Amino acid sequence: MSKGYHSKSPEEFREYLKSIGNQKSKFRWRQIVILLDIFLLIFVIYLVFRSLNPGSFEDPTQSAKQIIDGNPMYLALSREVDDTNQGYFLFIENNTNQDQIFPDKNWEGEFRILTKEGVVCFSEKVKWDSKTIPKFSKGFLYHSLSLKNLQSIAEPCYSEIFDVDYTFFRSKFRNLTLSFSAQILLVTEKSQAIFQIKQKPYRIKKEK
Repeated sequence: MSKGYHSKSPEEFREYLKSIGNQKSKFRWRQIVILLDIFLLIFVIYLVFRSLNPGSFEDPTQSAKQIIDGNPMYLALSREVDDTNQGYFLFIENNTNQDQIFPDKNWEGEFRILTKEGVVCFSEKVKWDSKTIPKFSKGFLYHSLSLKNLQSIAEPCYSEIFDVDYTFFRSKFRNLTLSFSAQILLVTEKSQAIFQIKQKPYRIKKEK
């Protein structure tokens, strides 16, 4: 005999319909509880991952701000798409009541690229164009890196710096585990500072 309602009593029929409604309600609540458990599990995994990888969810295109010779500064990555060069901005805040000229004649700058382990893969002197930053305003000094200068870099540097087989989705996940850093070392008469940012691999194919 198949399952279902077989009584002809109206009262029993109402009870039967009521029991079906209760079963559906319990099923919905079980679904809600399961979804909440899944959400909580994902949230816990996110917190664990963030604690183990504190830099993964920070803005990788901007360094921490530092005060050099009284001026707040930070390094930022240019977002302009260019297959031949990568730009870097050293933003400087002039909070005085006088215009200031940057860089100072005694400044020395060095640009570096490092692997995840801190191995220096590339370095070059930075030559900034002189720029006047008005009082109570912010300006920047610009450095352009020619990607052609990196083509002769040996392994393991090359694999970390360049994404030869780039795809959109693979790059998103790869950025969580693969990281190289760009630095600018700034030396002045009074201080020395390193501005560092984490970068995704450059999308360029290796020359044969």
